[in-house]
Amino acid sequence: MGKGKDLFGYYNDLAKTKGPQSEESTYAGVLFQALLMVGERRVFELLEEADATGKKLQLQASAVPAGKDDCPDCIVLVDKD
Repeated sequence: MGKGKDLFGYYNDLAKTKGPQSEESTYAGVLFQALLMVGERRVFELLEEADATGKKLQLQASAVPAGKDDCPDCIVLVDKD
């Protein structure tokens, strides 16, 4: 879990350096929201997996009936752009 925690800190520090409108800041926001959704341990595990496979975390909404809230409710690994 140590590497995942380090990666989380790295992305947050990078976001602070790049500024609030940067892609890095947006990704740090994704990581923080993921942390609130599933907790530290799972986010750190996913960050380690993403780092090992060249991917990144992305928030995703499950299929919901029309008219329902489409807030993200799961975290997936996707290819980096």
